Amino acid sequence: MLKSIFTILPVIGILTAGSGISATVEEVKNKIQSLSGPQRRAVLEEGAKREGQVVIYTSVSLSDYPKIFAAFEQAYPFVKTNAFRSTPSGVIRRVDTEAKAGRHAVDVVGSAPFETWQLRQLNLSTPYFSPERTALFKGSVDADGYWTAFDVTPIVLAYNTKAVSSQEAPKTYQDLLQPKWKGKMSLGTEDYDWFAVMLDYMGRQKGMEYMRALAKQDLHMPGSSSVMRVQLMLGGESAIAIAARGRRVAELKGKGAPIDFRILDPYPAEPDLLALMRRATNPHAAILFYDWLLSAEGQSKMSDLTGRIAVRTGIKHQPWLQELLQKDFIFITPASVPISPNEASSLYHEVFGLHRAK
Repeated sequence: MLKSIFTILPVIGILTAGSGISATVEEVKNKIQSLSGPQRRAVLEEGAKREGQVVIYTSVSLSDYPKIFAAFEQAYPFVKTNAFRSTPSGVIRRVDTEAKAGRHAVDVVGSAPFETWQLRQLNLSTPYFSPERTALFKGSVDADGYWTAFDVTPIVLAYNTKAVSSQEAPKTYQDLLQPKWKGKMSLGTEDYDWFAVMLDYMGRQKGMEYMRALAKQDLHMPGSSSVMRVQLMLGGESAIAIAARGRRVAELKGKGAPIDFRILDPYPAEPDLLALMRRATNPHAAILFYDWLLSAEGQSKMSDLTGRIAVRTGIKHQPWLQELLQKDFIFITPASVPISPNEASSLYHEVFGLHRAK
């Protein structure tokens, strides 16, 4: 199994930044909750100037998150974005490890639904109701305020057109159980959300029967990254990538790569979620970044610069994304499927014979 790939940008002065700032996240939230829009922004900007930075841990791709952070810094040049990037599970492990050591470095986490749910269970995140929430798609926000989506990625079945013709490409999930696909398909090691939606759609008993049958198809499971699996598929390691992230697949197809995809039922879409940390060192800058990324400006910049699918109404998307948007998808969030995230991950590891990272 390939090791998770991560990178750390220089996080300068994380431990000491804001040492002269006494305000906690709760105090800042209370201070701004009754202010008008302009007053609220002025208070946040004034505090963010004193703090000077916001520390963000994220699982957003290496090619995308620097562009988003640079756009924020352009809008607020007095705030430096310092980032740690890893897989979703790697992000949560780092936040949890640091918290247990009494080091609360991170201000905001932007990661996958299961991991964002874990933050709440570990009492590391805090509720925050951004005024930008009202303009977002239904299903994009947590009723309790512990997370808010900032983008969404539909999940598709991708295939290498040099190995699979459009005529023989699977049209349903049941088709994946055909003997001819044995040893020719890949699945991620952390596709818990897709797994949970499948169980909900098929029914618990039939869903588990299906997953056990799928596990017998000698799946390639090289790691958690869908991008990596798609690249390996194009390199000939597999012919089909199950639960591939449709945005990258559609982008590659639009650029002429030998790849295409099917939209199967169910058609889930996984959002990336923002969570505000309960012990954020730079609370003004953290809230300023949170609001900006959900704003019309932030959502437009994100979509234009990276091609990610925004969750705010009225945002224009790249032409090559339109095929993914022609059908309604199931918006996966920690509250959208009956099975709990912990149970889903446990069953996933059991069915596919995976070992949990320690």
